[in-house]
Amino acid sequence: MLTTAGSLFARSGFHQVSVDDIADNAKIAKTAIYYHFGNKEGLVAEFLEEHVENLEASLIEAVSARSAPRERLRAVFDWHATWFRQPDFAGCVFSRAMEEYKGKQDAIAEISRLQKRSLRHAVRALLEANGVPSARSDDLAHHMIYLLDGAVVSANVLDEKDAADRAWSAAERLLDSEVERSLTRKK
Repeated sequence: MLTTAGSLFARSGFHQVSVDDIADNAKIAKTAIYYHFGNKEGLVAEFLEEHVENLEASLIEAVSARSAPRERLRAVFDWHATWFRQPDFAGCVFSRAMEEYKGKQDAIAEISRLQKRSLRHAVRALLEANGVPSARSDDLAHHMIYLLDGAVVSANVLDEKDAADRAWSAAERLLDSEVERSLTRKK
């Protein structure tokens, strides 16, 4: 049921998809949705929470498959590149949820914020493993996330499936500059 709902939400947005649509596509009774989730917003929140867990597990697996610090950071961008090439790629459901529910459903908006903060925190840790001082890693992590978010938009809106690769190229230059800056300060 959550998988079906997620596919519909990714394709059409949260407000455009009705409980009837989800029930019909999942081949379940609409009352089952209300029984398990209380209302549509409960279903949306549960979908987003599960999606956060799945994404984090997938990213951890991708990063853990590499050993060198720079390659571990690149794995985040490569993971995005793979996602962009999926036939059902439709952009970021967390951004879409925030757009549709901001100021209306705080719990749903907070799940979206949590996902973005969690990714930024992970990128920050990867940057520090690459020699970026903790005093600078938060700022650089913000820049990396901006590059990734821009790549998501370019892949979705402009169908630029290489957007994550281009974002990595810019990220790598930022990383090199920051590491060089750090080394110069130490001298």
